[in-house]
Amino acid sequence: MKTLGSNWITEGLLDFEYKKYILLAYLKHCNESFVEAKLYPPMAELAEHYASLLSLKRNVEEIKGQFPKELEAIDLQQAQLHWQRNLPHDASMSTVTEILEFAIPGMKQTLDEGKLIYEFVEKNIELCPVGLMPVNNSEGFLLLHEEPQPDVFIYQYKMSMISVTSETYRSLAVEYVSSEKKSIANSFEQIKLNLLKKFRSWPNPATFLCLSRFQFPLTETFLPVSKRVLLKNIAASTL
Repeated sequence: MKTLGSNWITEGLLDFEYKKYILLAYLKHCNESFVEAKLYPPMAELAEHYASLLSLKRNVEEIKGQFPKELEAIDLQQAQLHWQRNLPHDASMSTVTEILEFAIPGMKQTLDEGKLIYEFVEKNIELCPVGLMPVNNSEGFLLLHEEPQPDVFIYQYKMSMISVTSETYRSLAVEYVSSEKKSIANSFEQIKLNLLKKFRSWPNPATFLCLSRFQFPLTETFLPVSKRVLLKNIAASTL
């Protein structure tokens, strides 16, 4: 199972064994992707599902907390009253709770494995400016290069601010431009000069190079992690 619906717990048959089967099939797919160092989209989906599970668990606990309590025992020695929730017997609520108790740790473990790979990739990406940098670096070009391969993948990037409820976040959009072969005659600086000839409306666009000495899947790992590395750099420079 390559994807998991956002309402996978409540959709269809509400049965613990059935939901367990669905979840394990999905986590198996995520783990297989991580073994191949393919982080996205599984890692982003996992993070979203995990946050949803935690939110659902809080909601279930809040619902349970709204039911009245009954006095269960009195501890005179400790001067404490022990209360018990007077919960109605609800098979659906019990099943959802059982699914959550199984799913949350399993999903967290898989997500943590993905984070370890992400941290390794991020640690081995070197971000370097190419040529002179303009004052405004919120848009420009991003070059991706994995040594010792000659290929240089060129993207145009633009940072924007997006608002979600009361929070504002930075977002980085990229668009593929072209690819070139790096050589002694065609250095990164020369590639930037080639871009200046092609995009004459930009006299000196910000140009960054993400350099890796390891081979990672381009679209599933190298590009998305490089985007986050670049975004953090831009955010830090604008503080």
